[in-house]
Amino acid sequence: MTDDLDPALQVDVLAAALHLDDQEAKDLLEFLAQKLEQALPQATTVTRKGGLFSKARPVQEIVVRFNDYHYQITREQHGTLTAQVLKVVRGVVLKTTEVSVDQWTADMAQQLAQLAQQSAQTRQALNKFVLGG
Repeated sequence: MTDDLDPALQVDVLAAALHLDDQEAKDLLEFLAQKLEQALPQATTVTRKGGLFSKARPVQEIVVRFNDYHYQITREQHGTLTAQVLKVVRGVVLKTTEVSVDQWTADMAQQLAQLAQQSAQTRQALNKFVLGG
């Protein structure tokens, strides 16, 4: 996300970094949870499945909160992913729209790119997200 990158290219890079392949959903959902918690700790909530003494605690759900929209992705019992966009006003969910995982990643990437344009700190965190480090 360097300043010399075209904004459209920034969105494409973020979308590629966020893309979830159904066969690799478990590993990539873990990866996505880790990266989003690092990049946007105040805006990201990760829910893990498993008991108190369970060694395996896979990610069950990720919610990323932007101003009026929350992006939620959930692993269902049979392993498939469900992606939703929630329209939120004053803490009340007015509308929930189920979208494809591809659409969810594209929308998330767009929101992240807009956020990066507004904040230097967020831009640095997203650089680490995309480029590693």
